[in-house]
Amino acid sequence: MTLHGFPGEVACGAFPLTLKGQAWGCFGALRPGLSSSFEKLAKHFLTQFIASRRRRKPTAYLLTVKQKEGENLKSYLTCFNKERLTTEDQDEKITLAALLGGVWPRSPFMAELARRTPSTLRDFMDWADEFVNAE
Repeated sequence: MTLHGFPGEVACGAFPLTLKGQAWGCFGALRPGLSSSFEKLAKHFLTQFIASRRRRKPTAYLLTVKQKEGENLKSYLTCFNKERLTTEDQDEKITLAALLGGVWPRSPFMAELARRTPSTLRDFMDWADEFVNAE
């Protein structure tokens, strides 16, 4: 939650609404008056929870996602899209290269890709969708 331009009192009032799990428990255990400003409160929470922050993977990680032998195209795309959501930056060219490189070399869809190579991610997804529907 971003509260740019609001007074510290508003930010402090809204802050608990953004918390859940351990962060909520930590907030509930704070002594009243521990933080005299929102900046100090935010620094306290960053210090407490920075180590447990989820790290996003680089987009190049997608180059490691491969369709397995015998896996249908729909399952591969579902797995790929799930992994794609864990990456930090969704560069279209890298994503397209990863998709093309991840298709099982002997799959029927690869034969289709050999006849016509998509130049955009949208083309790939459209062709894959048509192929999955035909399957």
